[in-house]
Order: sequence, then C-alpha cells, then structure tokens
Amino acid sequence: MCRRGLGARRDERGAVAVFVACTLGLVVAITGFVVDLGMERVTGSDLQALADGVALDLAREIHGGRTQAQLEGEGTLSNSGSALRHSVDRYPDILGSGLAVAVDWGSYDAGVWNTTTDPPTAVKVVASAHTDFAVMPGQGDVSRSAYAVSSNSACYRLGTFVAAVTTGDSTVLAPLNHLFGANLTLVGYQALANAHVTIAELAASSKIGSPQKLLTGSVSYSDLVLATIEALSRQQSSPTAAISALQGMVSAAGSVGAVKVGDVLHVSPSDSAALGIALDVLDLIGSARLSTGENFIEVTNLQAGVPAVGFQFTGGIKLISAAQLACGVPNTAGSVAKNAQLQGDLGITFTNMPSLNVPNVATLQTAKGTGTLSVSLADGEGRLISPPEAHCGSRTAADPDTFAVGVHTQVATYGLRTDLDISGDIKVDVLQGLGLGNLLTNLLGLLLLPNKVTFEAHVRLDIATGKAEGSTVANLAVPPNDVTPVETGSSVFLDASNVVPTVTEVKINGKTAVLSSVLPLTSLIVNELTTSSNQFVQKTLVPLVGNINNTLIGPVARMVGLRFGGADVYAVGAVCGEPNLWG
Repeated sequence: MCRRGLGARRDERGAVAVFVACTLGLVVAITGFVVDLGMERVTGSDLQALADGVALDLAREIHGGRTQAQLEGEGTLSNSGSALRHSVDRYPDILGSGLAVAVDWGSYDAGVWNTTTDPPTAVKVVASAHTDFAVMPGQGDVSRSAYAVSSNSACYRLGTFVAAVTTGDSTVLAPLNHLFGANLTLVGYQALANAHVTIAELAASSKIGSPQKLLTGSVSYSDLVLATIEALSRQQSSPTAAISALQGMVSAAGSVGAVKVGDVLHVSPSDSAALGIALDVLDLIGSARLSTGENFIEVTNLQAGVPAVGFQFTGGIKLISAAQLACGVPNTAGSVAKNAQLQGDLGITFTNMPSLNVPNVATLQTAKGTGTLSVSLADGEGRLISPPEAHCGSRTAADPDTFAVGVHTQVATYGLRTDLDISGDIKVDVLQGLGLGNLLTNLLGLLLLPNKVTFEAHVRLDIATGKAEGSTVANLAVPPNDVTPVETGSSVFLDASNVVPTVTEVKINGKTAVLSSVLPLTSLIVNELTTSSNQFVQKTLVPLVGNINNTLIGPVARMVGLRFGGADVYAVGAVCGEPNLWG
C-alpha cells in the first residue's frame, strides 16, 4: 500500500514539474511585456513633459505681431541657435531613441487648430521617439503633442483710496477713521498711500503662507494687517511711518473678523506676473476692510449750522466695496472687478419750521417735516475687453502700455426728498378773488359760505439726480493712467438750486379737492417755497445739501474713487506674450 501511494506521488511530482516549466515560460513572457510596456509609458511621459515645456517656451516667441515666416527659424531643431534647440536641450534624459520634434504655428481656439493663422497666436509641438524593448524583440513608436497659446493680459483698478489722500483732502479723514476704527492723521494715511507691497510678499508672510490662501481662502483681517507690517519690515527701505500707522490699526482690526481678499484682488494664484504687482497699502487694507459688506457711514455733524434739522436720524448708508483690482486676459471672467457701491436711506427730521407768507393770501404754518436722503450708486462692474488688444510698450509717453476696460453700471439714483404739511386759515373772499368761489360751493355744499376756511396741503420738494443703466469704455495707458484715472460717469453731487416742488394733496375744511381745480392757489404756495427769499429752502435745504455734498456723501465718494454712473479707472500695467497650455 505504501509503495503504491509513493509511486502515485512520484507520478504527480513529474506532472507538477511539467506544469511549472510551462507556467514559467508564460510568466517570463508576461513579465517581458510588462517591462517593455512600462518603458514605453515612461517614454510617453518624458515626451509629454518635453512637448509641454517646449510649447510654453516657443509661445514666448509669439509677440509683437511676428509672422509665420519670421518664426520659422525658431522652430527648427537643426538650427543650433533656435528657440526650439535651446528648449529641447533642457530635456537630456528622454527615454528612447530617434527623438524628433515637429513645430507648427497657428491659432488654437475652442479645441480647433488652424495652421493658416498669420500672425500666429499659438504653437503646436509634436514630440516622438522609439522605445527599444528590453525583453521582447522589436521597438515601439511613441508620440505626444501639446498646444500653447500666447496671450496678453493686463491689470487695472476701479477706484482708489490713494487719490483723495495724496491730494490732501482732509474731509475724507472722518470716514477713513470710521472705516478702520482708528484715529490717524492725514500724514499717517499719506504714509500708507506711499507704501507698497506685492501679493507675493504678503503671501510669503508667516500669517498667510501661500498665494492660494491669500487669494482663494479667508484670512482674519488682523492677520492681513500683521502680514502687511511683516512684508513692509522685510523691505530694504522699510517705510517706518506706514508701519507705525498700521500698528495703530491692529487692535481695532481684531473686531472685523475674516475677510476674503480674493473678493477685491481678482488675481489667479498662478499668475506669476500679477503676484509681483506693487499695491498701495492703503488700497489693500481699505478694500479688504470693505469686503465684509458691513460698513455703514457714520452720520456726524450733518445738522451743524443748519436751522430746523433735528439731531436724530434713521436708517443708514452703506459703503459695500472699493478699489477693486483685476488681472487677466481680456474678455474672460478673471478680468472682472466690481464697482464700489454706496447704498441706503437716511431719514431726517425737520423741527421748528418757519411760517410761509404767501403774498395777498395768508400766512400759513409749516408743521414738522420729514426728509429722506436716498443713495443707490454704481452697482456695476469693469471688465478687460479686446479689441483693442492689450499692448506692452516701454512705459514711456511715446510708447505706453495700452489696454481697455469696459465699465457697465446699473441705474443710479441720488436725491433728497422733503415732505411738508402746510396748513392755515384763508379768507373766503381771497379764494373767490382767485376764481375758486364755485369750487368752494361745490366742494363744501353750502349756499352761504363762511368768512374763512381751513386749508391743508401736502407738498413734496425733490432735489435729485439720476442716471440710466449704461456702458462706457475706458481706454487706458501707462503712463499716465497709473496716476491719473480715466473718469467714467460724473462727480457725486446734489444741486440745491434744482428744487422740484409737487403738491400731492389739498384739503379745504377737511374735504379733498381735485388738484387741478386749486392750481391758482397752490401755484402761489409753490412759488413762495421756491423763491430766493423762502426761509426753509434757503436757510435749511440749501445748507443741508451743502453738508451732504461736503461732509457726508461727497467725501466718501472721493475716498473710494466712486462716481455717479461710473468709477475712476486706473491702469496698473500690461503683460504680453504670457504662455498658457490649452491642450
């Protein structure tokens, strides 16, 4: 029994040996296939890296309107001085043999390659090589391609804090101090306006860490202020006055919370050119402070020196954003910046109103009136547009950088409405003398009229301006528009000489009269309200509008470069021939 079992096992061992021998051959073949396939894939990876890098290098050669004929020599591998030769030489370790690189110039739009475009705006690179198999006999052919587009981009700002400060406009101090919770002098703000920091310097600070965090995430406002101090401290000529001003803001900055810098600096974290742009520190920290959308304008001393204006106000006016910067390729979403926005309603109470002496009619009393200051300005945006194409010059008056920004604004309104209730007794014979006898009889239903009647009227006085939705183009140049803006829209201003009166209701002895039937009387009242001798308009409304223009809305608008139906548009600069892989 044992022998038979042992013999059977010996027979099985022989079968296993044959199986192992057959399987080993298959394993060796599979292993060889895997090794050779891996080598082919490595070659493909090397070629793709080469094609991408060469395409980006050659895209930098497309500038200044160079034609296909002018670029032909740059794409020749046999030319030792060509851009292609220099680029390929940076990739000495390509796995494979028989490296060949083919270059074609043209355009690449929406995935469609057009080799006939001249001058070209894109380059196509095809890299190919052979892979000699290490195990299996023969070789494999590998090819990879890349497309790179040369594009021109630009940077611009909508509005700035700097202009009002550098011109010595001291009226902006109150809103600026309210914005920052600080108590700086004009000299302190001018120091901030004259200090500059790049996005890259901010991103490298210990409080931020990377461009991605700065431009795509949230940071605390206090960390942004501290990062700015750190960046300025590292500069070769450290601006001590600006650092001191920022240190005065640190304590108040802690109450602001998180801000999204990317909401006011519309810059891609990968845009190396834009990361090196020098930003005015005042614009940076001011714009970031407003990015929360929570800042209300404090109404202070609006009633100072204005008779009949009470000290209590209702509602508020909000400044939503300011001094936005955008960098990108024209006609793309990345090149869009929002206008500053000033919105809200402020309720005003008028007290101790003067009487109204209507010649040859009566002396009427003006009860307590109310007013509403309404503002809705510049809800719009800017966008880099093309044509014209962004042009990079030598930044001289003879050859400036040039590009264009389209500014689109929504409907804008700004006005002061005053509602007055006027009342008093008027003799019937005076009204009859104005031709209102039949009206009194019909309205009151009396055959025998009294000697006098009570008169009540509601009158609205409007001082307002408006602007329809519109679009305009700011053609920018550096110089001079890096310092002097292209002004779109008009200055934010109310004209107190344009008072528009409207009688909205009239009652006689409590009976409502048809407005057209009492025009002979109401026209006299309206005329008296709008004459130069009227005490309420001249002593209250005119100086009140002056205060609004000079101490409230006017300084805020100038502070952020806001205009009625537009904005101040500043050029920062253009970047040309910037390569991008598109396929």
